[in-house]
Amino acid sequence: MDITVTGRASMALAPERATVKMTLASEARDAESALARTTELVGHLTTHLERLAAVRPSPITWSEIEPILTRSWRPWSVKGNLTAMRYTATCEAQVKFSDPAALGHFVDGWGDVDGVTVHSVVWTLTDPTRTEQEAAVLRCAVGSARDRAQAISDAAGSGELQLVEIADPGLLGGVGISHTPTPYAAATTAAPAPPGTLAGPIQITPEDIELFAEVQARFGTE
Repeated sequence: MDITVTGRASMALAPERATVKMTLASEARDAESALARTTELVGHLTTHLERLAAVRPSPITWSEIEPILTRSWRPWSVKGNLTAMRYTATCEAQVKFSDPAALGHFVDGWGDVDGVTVHSVVWTLTDPTRTEQEAAVLRCAVGSARDRAQAISDAAGSGELQLVEIADPGLLGGVGISHTPTPYAAATTAAPAPPGTLAGPIQITPEDIELFAEVQARFGTE
């Protein structure tokens, strides 16, 4: 007798890294003013990141500041007429933190700066941890498949199980199962503290990282 089963396993892990995504931008009636203000903001951010990188141990592990992009357009008035030309200079930046407290101070400080928008915080695992834990979850999924097959075999009064074939979802010969994607990162928006709260860094609560594994297996019985 052949027994074909699906084994599943999941694991929730506390994140080890957090990447802040932010935009630095300025709008003005002339291109020089918009570019000058954004360039100034980028300079302040670069200096801040250099100071953080010099701390031992540093609370940041990586950062990226993209080139400044400019745009011009003529907005429409409420009466439907084109108005004077406007200019915008924009820069996207990302900073990865390993220290949640430093992350809170960073978001708190830069979130109040005119021309700076902190969009989100993306939580992740380090590559070694993810690789190690993915393997652990996969082993659990294989064990789940064997346990399920054994329960079916016992209920049917069959003999000892022998593994015949095992594969990722949808790859087992003759059987199709839809693939379930494995999420590796969770994102949250960094919202400012409500009015009237005490001054201090924004409290950002990490979201657990959910790892999921699924296998398909066929067993034979004697």
